[in-house]
Amino acid sequence: MLRTLHRTALLFALAAIVLLTLTRVGILLYFGAQQHPSTSELFNLFVMGFRFDVKLIATLLLLFFYLPSLFVLLWQRERFLHYSRLILFVLFVLLSLFSFIELGYYLFFGNGIDLLIFGLVEDGTSAVISSILGDWRLIVLTLAALFVSTVFTLLFVRYNTRHRNIDAPKSWWKAYGSIIGVMLLLVLPARGSFDTFPLSRKVINTNDNAFLNMLILNPLWHFYYAVRDRNENDFTLTSPNILKAADVHDVAQLRQRAGYGNKRPLEATTPFNAYLKEHPPHIVFVLLEGWSTHPALQHSLHNNILGAFAKHAQEDYFYPSFFSNAYGTNPTIENLLLNSPIKGISQSRATKISFDLSSILPFKKEGYHTLFLSGGSSSWRNHNQFWPRQGFDAYIGRSSIEKHFNIACDNPWGVYDSYLFQYLQEHLSERAKKQEPSVTFVLTTNNHSPIRLPHDFKAPPFDLEALGFDADDTLHYNMLRGYHYQINAFGTFLDWLKSSPLKDDVIVVATGDHILKGYSDYFTPKMQYLKYAVPAYFYLPKAYDRLRHVSKNIVGSHDDLFPTLYELALSQARYYNFGKALMYKDPQQSFGWNEQERYLFHDGVVTPDMKLHRFQAGERRYLYVDAAEPSAMQRQRIEANRYEVALKKYLLIKEYEEKR
Repeated sequence: MLRTLHRTALLFALAAIVLLTLTRVGILLYFGAQQHPSTSELFNLFVMGFRFDVKLIATLLLLFFYLPSLFVLLWQRERFLHYSRLILFVLFVLLSLFSFIELGYYLFFGNGIDLLIFGLVEDGTSAVISSILGDWRLIVLTLAALFVSTVFTLLFVRYNTRHRNIDAPKSWWKAYGSIIGVMLLLVLPARGSFDTFPLSRKVINTNDNAFLNMLILNPLWHFYYAVRDRNENDFTLTSPNILKAADVHDVAQLRQRAGYGNKRPLEATTPFNAYLKEHPPHIVFVLLEGWSTHPALQHSLHNNILGAFAKHAQEDYFYPSFFSNAYGTNPTIENLLLNSPIKGISQSRATKISFDLSSILPFKKEGYHTLFLSGGSSSWRNHNQFWPRQGFDAYIGRSSIEKHFNIACDNPWGVYDSYLFQYLQEHLSERAKKQEPSVTFVLTTNNHSPIRLPHDFKAPPFDLEALGFDADDTLHYNMLRGYHYQINAFGTFLDWLKSSPLKDDVIVVATGDHILKGYSDYFTPKMQYLKYAVPAYFYLPKAYDRLRHVSKNIVGSHDDLFPTLYELALSQARYYNFGKALMYKDPQQSFGWNEQERYLFHDGVVTPDMKLHRFQAGERRYLYVDAAEPSAMQRQRIEANRYEVALKKYLLIKEYEEKR
C-alpha cells in the first residue's frame, strides 16, 4: 500500500510540473511572440519557474496529502488510499482550472491573476457571465476547462473502479514512519531555498523583461499572492504594523520620507480668491469606463474614434500622458474619491466609517451639493451605502435613471450612457435654478464588455487595417463601437453645455478608470506606457482658467486631478496634499504612477526593475526596449511615492481604529 501511496504522489508531482510548464510555455508562445527573449532570459524564466512549481507541489503534498493521511490512516485505515487518490485528483483539477483562468486573465487583463479576480464575485454574477459570453475567446477557454475537468473525472472514476482492492500494510508503525519520513524530505522543496529566507515573489525580477518575470509565478502562486495582498489591504491591519512595514519609527518619520514638511505641508490651503467666493463654479467629474489613451491617439478622419468629443479635445485641455493609479474601476474610484490604496474599502469592515481623506469633503465644507451619478446599479460594491458617508448628499444609480426616463436597457453593466448624460444635464439645470453650487461625480459603464448599445445606435465605419487589425476582426470592431459610443455621448453633453446658459459656470474634468483592456498587445516593453495610459481632460470657462501655460505633454496620474480642481474652484480651502495640481507642475520633473509600479516621467517609464525606458523619437507612444538608469531625481520621487502610499494607508487605518 505504501508503495502505491508514494507512487501516486510522485505521479501527481510529475503531472503537475508538466501542466504548469505547458501553461507557462503556452502563455509565452501566444502572448510573448514579440518579446524576443534571449537564451539567458529563457533560462532564468524556466529555472525560477521550476523552483516555484516544485515549492507549490511540495506544499500541496504536505498540507493536503501526507499530513491529512496520518489522521485518515489512524481512524479510517480501509479508506486511506481512497482518500489519497481523491485529494490528488481534486488538487490536479484545481491546478488545471487555475491554468485556464490564468490564460483568460492574460487575454482580458494582460497579466496574471491578481486582486481583480475577486470582482468575479463582487461585480455581480450575471454581469460577469455576460462579459464571458461576450468574448468568444473566453467562451472557448471555459468550454476547454469544462472538457478537461470532465475527462479527468472520467479517468479517475474508471481507475478507482478497476483498483478497488487495497492491501493493508504489514506494520502500521512502519507506515507512519514512512509517511513522516517523506514529509521531512518535502520540507526543503516546500521552503524553496537554502538561504535565510524562503523562496518568494521578492526574487522573481531576474530579467529586465517584466512580462517574463511575471511568468515565473504559476497560476496558483498568482492567486495566493492576490489573496495575501487583499488581506494585507484590509482593515485587519493595524497602524503600528504599517509603520513597521515601512521601516519607520513613527508617523512623523513616515511623513518626512514621503516628502512632507514645511515646504510641502500634508494639508495644503488654496489661495484666497474673491471671485470664487462670489461665483463658485459647478464641478462635473466624469470617470469613463475603459477610456484609454491608445485608441484616442488613433483618431483620424478615416477612423472617427472620438466622435463628438474630438473637437472638444482640440478646443480645451486634453492631456494624453496620465496614468490611472489603479487598474480596475472600483479601485480607481476609491483612489480618486478617498485617496485609498486599500482595495474593496466599500465592502470592508470599515464600510460605516466616514473618512477625513474623502476628496469630496473640501467641496462639502464650502456648501456644495454633492451627487454620485452612476450608470450602474447603486448597490454595486455597496456604493449606495458607503459613498453617502464620504460626503455625497445623494447616490443615483441605474434603476433611478431608467425609472426617470421610463426605459429599460439591456446592457448588463448599466443604463445607456446617452441617458446618463441626459440626466446630468437636467441635474445641472436644476442646481443652477436653485443657485446652489454642485459637484457631480459621474461613472459611465457602457464601454465594458460585453458591448451592448442602443438598437438605434450606428457606429461610424472603422478602417481596422489602418489600426493594425484584420478587416474582419469583430472583437476589435465591437471594442471600438463601445469606445466611440461612450466618448461620443460625452462629447454630445459638452456640445449641450457649451451652448447652454451654464457654459461659463461649469468646470468639467474627465478621465478613464483604466485602459481598454485587450485592445492591443501590451506585453512588449515598448508598450509599457500605452498599457497604463489614460487621458485627462478639462473644460474651463475663462473666469476659472489657470491651465493656459500647462504643456499638453505634461505627465501625471489620477491623484493630481482633485488637487487641480481645488486650486481652480475653491478659495482658502484645506485639502490633503496628495499628488500635485497641474498648474504647479514642472514639465521636466512631472510624475505619474500606478499600483503596478510603473512610474511615468517626461522622458519615459520606469518599470518595477528600476529601469528607465525612454520614449521613442516622434510622437510619445512607444518606448525604446533598451533601458537606462533612472536619474537621481526620478529615484527620489519613486521612493517618496512608496512612502506616500504607506502614509495614505496609515491615515485610513488610524482613522478606522479611532472611529470604529
